[in-house]
Amino acid sequence: MSRFTIVTVLFVSLAVILAGQGAQAAVAKVQLTNPDHPGKCVLDSNTIMSPGEVGKQPNHPCASAECHAGGLVTIRTCAAVAPPKGCKQRDFVNTNRSFPECCERAYDCSKHI
Repeated sequence: MSRFTIVTVLFVSLAVILAGQGAQAAVAKVQLTNPDHPGKCVLDSNTIMSPGEVGKQPNHPCASAECHAGGLVTIRTCAAVAPPKGCKQRDFVNTNRSFPECCERAYDCSKHI
């Protein structure tokens, strides 16, 4: 199993655990290093960050990744927010926005749920 797969599984597990904690976002700290890029955070083959850089988490529609010294990465997701009564939560409105602006969700309130 690749390091990225392991990190993804841990990250998703943390998100599921925190989902029941109200309107809190999931925050994970993971070590993402690669000997080919010393001192950098290597999120995937296309996302290599220097300490102090903040960007979007690859392979997630709306999450931030902040690189720290030694390849430590802080990943933050959107807060869990319940949809309005009688509505169903849909996709993110605009995943091209930066984090946390990309957290805005669409709702379907056309049917009685």
